[in-house]
Amino acid sequence: MRPERLHHNGHRIELRVAGTELVLSIDDETISYGQLPDGRYFLHQYAYDWRDDLMDLARAFVDYQRTSDRVRRDRARSSGG
Repeated sequence: MRPERLHHNGHRIELRVAGTELVLSIDDETISYGQLPDGRYFLHQYAYDWRDDLMDLARAFVDYQRTSDRVRRDRARSSGG
């Protein structure tokens, strides 16, 4: 992988080199990740989705957070909270 930066659904996703490591951040928050023996990546906060491309995985995580935030708001609204 090489350094990369993109905007997705209002969030800035960045993959940069720090020393010999690749650092993933979303909106300037470092996101910890790992790599499975077969080469696929996972995020520690989102470990049930594994992808070959770390940036693609970060986009999926942003989408997941957006959906879960919307569901929480809708439930709070419907329960009167």
